[in-house]
Amino acid sequence: MSVRGTIRWGGFERSARDRRLPSAPTASAGLPSTQRLSLRLEEGTGMARRQAEQSTFLEALFHGSWNGGVYGQFVRARHYVNHLRQLHVVYEALESVLPGLKDGPLTRVLRLPELRRASALVADLDWFCGDTRTKPFACAETRLHAERIHEVAAEAPHLLIAHAYARIVQDLFTAPQRSELIATAFELENGRGTAFYNAVSAAELLAFQTRLTARLDEVMLTEGEAQEVVQEARLAFRIQTLICDELARDAPELDGLGGTAG
Repeated sequence: MSVRGTIRWGGFERSARDRRLPSAPTASAGLPSTQRLSLRLEEGTGMARRQAEQSTFLEALFHGSWNGGVYGQFVRARHYVNHLRQLHVVYEALESVLPGLKDGPLTRVLRLPELRRASALVADLDWFCGDTRTKPFACAETRLHAERIHEVAAEAPHLLIAHAYARIVQDLFTAPQRSELIATAFELENGRGTAFYNAVSAAELLAFQTRLTARLDEVMLTEGEAQEVVQEARLAFRIQTLICDELARDAPELDGLGGTAG
């Protein structure tokens, strides 16, 4: 991805200002989708989802040893804060477009209270950074991600489901485990510094997944729109991978740390 707003994905380049992802028109594109959206998303995003989840940056951040000691903890915290800053930009973009959407099955997905994490991210950034949070850092890929969210909200609101789904899978489904990992890594107590991960507890996760599935399957889309949502979700996961790659390039300490289970 370049700072000029171009994403290289799946063998082609596309501008963040494109209205829709390219797709071949079919005779059934305008007919109602007959497959459950939750199943389509799960089956259609597998590879892109795994690439995002298994990025060197996230593997090292949550499972790497970072050489131990106070200095290692400090370095890890610096990169963790950069990760939170990217998330804050994306969640802030998602929340900012909600007031302009009409009520209906679509907004029942997008307005899930567990998805409103921007204020929790601010709380965690304040805990880790204090007053220095006034100097935010967002890489070009993150800014383009936010731009994409604003643009689909205006041009094709159903595609917002894809970005919400990507965040839920990457952040909420992993929240209980990551909350514990971060608390251990930085010796945190009483929920300090882990507000972002407190949306869904381990005991609540199955019920949340069931509620999400039900709400996704309430959204009525044409066959063409359902295909677009899956393509957009792949793009959302791919952008997340690119963001992690960019963060890893700013973290030379990752050499030898990625993929090491701790």
